[in-house]
Amino acid sequence: MFIGAFIGSDLRYLESLIFKTSNGFPLGTIIANLSGALVLPFLIHYLQDRFSLSKRMILTLSTGVLGSYTTFSTFTADAYRLYNNGQWWFLFAYLTITMIGGFLVAILGNYWAASQAFNDYAKKGDSDK
Repeated sequence: MFIGAFIGSDLRYLESLIFKTSNGFPLGTIIANLSGALVLPFLIHYLQDRFSLSKRMILTLSTGVLGSYTTFSTFTADAYRLYNNGQWWFLFAYLTITMIGGFLVAILGNYWAASQAFNDYAKKGDSDK
């Protein structure tokens, strides 16, 4: 899990450099949290079953990589900074996009996993004929 955390935190740092904004809006944190919310259900519901990943591998990928890639502490610090600076519209947008957007992309991740599983099942059925 340590290696997963190392990889996830490095990815997160790289992303913060790529998506740095001049107006103080925490775009990098939003992208990290939303992409993590999308990938986690896909990892748990599809990749685990499809590739028979061990519990240790799932823990390394989910808690290690995604847990250090997405971050609640940065989300909180960013929200507090926007609040402290009186950037009310940015704060409202940030909270809304992160919370509601995270929920919606997690649902999308579940549908993505289900559609991939269905496609695999359909392909297997075609090859059995």
